[in-house]
Amino acid sequence: MCGRFTLYVDSKKLNTVFHLTNSIFDCMPRYNIAPGQDIQVITQEPEGRVISYMKWGLIPHWAKDPKIGSRLINARAETVDCKPAFRTSFKKNRCLIPADGFYEWMKTNGKQLVYVSLPDRQVFAFAGIWSRWEAPDCSAINSCSIITTDSNECIRKIHDRMPVILDQEQQFRTWLEQSDTSALKDLLQPYAGVLAVCPVSKAVNFSKTDGPELIKNVEIM
Repeated sequence: MCGRFTLYVDSKKLNTVFHLTNSIFDCMPRYNIAPGQDIQVITQEPEGRVISYMKWGLIPHWAKDPKIGSRLINARAETVDCKPAFRTSFKKNRCLIPADGFYEWMKTNGKQLVYVSLPDRQVFAFAGIWSRWEAPDCSAINSCSIITTDSNECIRKIHDRMPVILDQEQQFRTWLEQSDTSALKDLLQPYAGVLAVCPVSKAVNFSKTDGPELIKNVEIM
């Protein structure tokens, strides 16, 4: 699964990597992004790629209660195209969720966390889907989910799932613009590149805790 991640790269770098047509200049570095929070999401619009904020935890358009989003922070790659909560978004509303690393709890020691990043990439994207939910009072919430897949060899010893990582322009274009289901599903594979993994502070468990010290390597007790 993917339950916490970071995005501390600056707006200029985001614009360069993802070829955005707009910017969010008021964003602060974030080292402990948690479910239920508003996160930066990139979508394909007529004018190009646009970055905006959405709530992390997808609320299907048909949901009667928006609280369902707290249970839908991740979508499984194997069923994202057929599960009722996700299939419409997979077909029509795909997005990129920029990140520079994510946290995972070790399956052999549920209290120990590790931080995972790409040593040769300053920023990458999770494959995501999003939905627009409208309340009876006509207010609306845009929300999203991160797609997960089987872990690769590096992460398997830590956890059996990992987020789908996209780090190439061609992958970004395919995910945002392609309509062929088989081509989209082909992207939802374990990451084949090099990952850097290091144990980090248990302070990550507290969602209000933030700061660069959270991604620093610590000794496992």
